[in-house]
Amino acid sequence: MAFGLHWEWRGFGAVSGRFANQYGTLQDCFPEQEIEDSYLWVPRLAVNAKFREGAEGGLKFKRIKNVDGPLEQWREDRDELFDFPLEPEAWDALSKILGAAKVRLPAYPTKKPNRDAALEYLKKAGCKTVTVKKVRGAKLWQAPDGKVKVEWACISSPQACVSIGLETWDEGSQKAALDDESAKADMRAAIKGLRLDTEPLRVLNYMQAVEKWASGDKI
Repeated sequence: MAFGLHWEWRGFGAVSGRFANQYGTLQDCFPEQEIEDSYLWVPRLAVNAKFREGAEGGLKFKRIKNVDGPLEQWREDRDELFDFPLEPEAWDALSKILGAAKVRLPAYPTKKPNRDAALEYLKKAGCKTVTVKKVRGAKLWQAPDGKVKVEWACISSPQACVSIGLETWDEGSQKAALDDESAKADMRAAIKGLRLDTEPLRVLNYMQAVEKWASGDKI
């Protein structure tokens, strides 16, 4: 994951053999990882909040900051990544985020809540969870001013589909972080260079996808 501000693009659906072949030629970023995410969903929830098992496991928050067409700027902070069992600091942060969406969590439990216990508390409070099972890997595409991470996720549940995500990438790959306009230009170049606008993908972020799945819809 990339901490701090970064730009993203994401689509759900399927990809062609042409894209698969092009993806295979890209520079490796990280190998395949098996992940299970339990996303929280209630109306008016403004933060991407999830409980993860697998790589980068724990309670994670991700906040959207800006939107420019199909491109979105998100922020992820190290101090908003919490391990299980949850400490009072994590419980307070979760309570604050859900409180803004009119969901009230009880006071911090007498026993530190692990993942299953926390999910049970959330269910009792009226918060839906959508579990997404996937295997993902990532490669790097060379853009005009930097590199763009290209993530390929094969989702098996709650719907069998593919998700392709692009993300500005500067962890050790650039001397300095790009300004917003340069970063967005790199993202647009990646969409064009990988011909993602011709693939059978629906442009959505995970919060939008989770909202559909929580309602029983398919993408």
